[in-house]
Amino acid sequence: MSVEALLLALTLDFLLGDPQWPLHPVRLVGRVATSLEGACRRLPLGGRLQGTIFLVAVEATALLPLAGALLVNAFFPLPWVFEGIVLYFALGGSALGREVRRIAEAFRRGRLDEARKVLSFLVSRDTEAMGEEAVASSGLETLSENFSDAFAAPLLYALLGGPLLAWAHRTANTLDAMVGYKTERYRDFGWASARFDDILGWGPARLSAAVISLASPLVGGEVKEAWTTAFRDGPLLESPNSGFPMAAFAGALRRRLCGPVSYFGSVEEKPFVGSGPGPDGLDLERGLSLYWAASLLLALFVVLAGALLS
Repeated sequence: MSVEALLLALTLDFLLGDPQWPLHPVRLVGRVATSLEGACRRLPLGGRLQGTIFLVAVEATALLPLAGALLVNAFFPLPWVFEGIVLYFALGGSALGREVRRIAEAFRRGRLDEARKVLSFLVSRDTEAMGEEAVASSGLETLSENFSDAFAAPLLYALLGGPLLAWAHRTANTLDAMVGYKTERYRDFGWASARFDDILGWGPARLSAAVISLASPLVGGEVKEAWTTAFRDGPLLESPNSGFPMAAFAGALRRRLCGPVSYFGSVEEKPFVGSGPGPDGLDLERGLSLYWAASLLLALFVVLAGALLS
């Protein structure tokens, strides 16, 4: 992918964030998925096979028109403009950072209720009874996971295969968020989407841990400590991927993250990652600084790699 397209996508993401337009491509993917889910569930097949057909159908619906548009675009002047816009819509780096900033600002004003409310729009956890530590930890965990899923992964796949591959990942990540649950309804049907997202997220998660570790001195951390924590504690979580950037954040900030979480009134036991005390509002601000520093570092790496490969 050209350097011009990468720079355009990164600039748009920084300036505009992730606009909540009705026709945003991610929303369109969600609508397609919703309509195809019912059709696939009616197939006289087992749940996992239904879900596999669903995954293929949604990916094909999203990617085939895009592939055609990119092919036609190649014959126009300045093809990198369209490619950059397509990649921009696959990115979600700055939007979450701004939302988590609202939580940190609520802490600064002593408004725990407001911080909980903002967090409730970002996570599926029960936030009503959370204290400052739980809210701050949830915000940091969300930041770290988003760094991998919505920033590192699209950029890495764009570098490897252009905007089409970046959108293959974004579509898979969207489907995982919609059906990749271990509930009775989705345990079998969402299995293929969850596994595909795990496969595509493997490399970006570990790349994210490395980049976060390299950025850790900017918030008073040490590269070695963040790296060691990431690869020591990252595998402790059930997810094969999300634990690595979370543990890197924990090591960089020298704070303990994760632990038991309440979902829909039921407490789910999760291991802690990192060591030291739990985070507070000030640690959330440090985490935001780490998030932006790691984002800038990764952006520079991707642009440099794009220049060398082009």
